[in-house]
Amino acid sequence: MKLTIGIVLNAVVLFVFGFLFWAANPLPAKTWNLAPDPGAAESALIEQFPETGVYGVPGPGGTPTAVQAMLYVNHQPPEDPMDPVTMVNGFIQYLVVGAVLVFVLQRGSTLGGQVARAALLGLAAVVVIEGSDLIWWLYPLAWKLWVAVYHVLVFVISALVLSKFLPEAESGS
Repeated sequence: MKLTIGIVLNAVVLFVFGFLFWAANPLPAKTWNLAPDPGAAESALIEQFPETGVYGVPGPGGTPTAVQAMLYVNHQPPEDPMDPVTMVNGFIQYLVVGAVLVFVLQRGSTLGGQVARAALLGLAAVVVIEGSDLIWWLYPLAWKLWVAVYHVLVFVISALVLSKFLPEAESGS
């Protein structure tokens, strides 16, 4: 029961942290470029990309052109940026993160060891996931750095919260 409470509390803390990092912090969004005419851009997207999905320009196997793009087009975005279904799914994701980290951190002998283990796990995930986006999908470095910082901090914050609910370390003889 104690670990379950820790996992739920961790999800609440991460949910608040995620809001502060992404919604209250204007800096990550400043790495994005903006269309000079958003209305014209939206019209072109609707015309050229009629279905919700991922599009590449040029498409797979296409001849390289002067422009390369990967677009995520959603023709049915939620009306409210704080869509309840999206919020619930995000909370469930944080519950899963906590459950996975409880399994990983149980062997950590000290708070410092648990935080270090979580930070290294987060760093490994960031190198694979965000690094792949930089190398293979050509995402902008400035944007991916914000995402990487966020992800590593999720692991570190989780270790700090969950460590209060994990069994005490056994003393070695």
